[in-house]
Amino acid sequence: MNSFRTTTVGLSLFLLILSLIACSTLFPPPKPKVTVAVTPEKVELKFPDIMRVPIVFTGTGWTPKEMVVIDMVLPPGVEMKGVKPGEDVGIAFGQADEAGNFKAEVPPTAKLNTIFRVGWTPILAPDPKTLNPIPPGVYTMKASGADSGAVATTTLEFTAPIKK
Repeated sequence: MNSFRTTTVGLSLFLLILSLIACSTLFPPPKPKVTVAVTPEKVELKFPDIMRVPIVFTGTGWTPKEMVVIDMVLPPGVEMKGVKPGEDVGIAFGQADEAGNFKAEVPPTAKLNTIFRVGWTPILAPDPKTLNPIPPGVYTMKASGADSGAVATTTLEFTAPIKK
């Protein structure tokens, strides 16, 4: 009778461990709670002034040392050279520190190529005659973690130049 009890207890433990493994596979742990914010929240579409305005994204809760990519979600009707309709366009990236915090600033080339959709001369200089700024409005900005797959969004408003 003692071996029956030992077998039953052993089988019960085996089934319990098996069910825990199955549950962890069926219900993976939740992705980390991540945040992203942008400063400033509004930017005037005025050239060349915008080149002096730092557009900075910050976030918390990311995997330590993870690359965080910031994409601008293009709304329907807004076209970007080299970007297919429905695709997002990268505008900045940063790396999370040991605490999971990151900072990413939009570089001048992203401002020229993405926000002003400028053409370039044969000597690889921006051609101011080809400035074609994106339409004013509120744009969704999506931060994505390269390792965790975590995603957070914020918005950035581009305003028409103020006439003086």
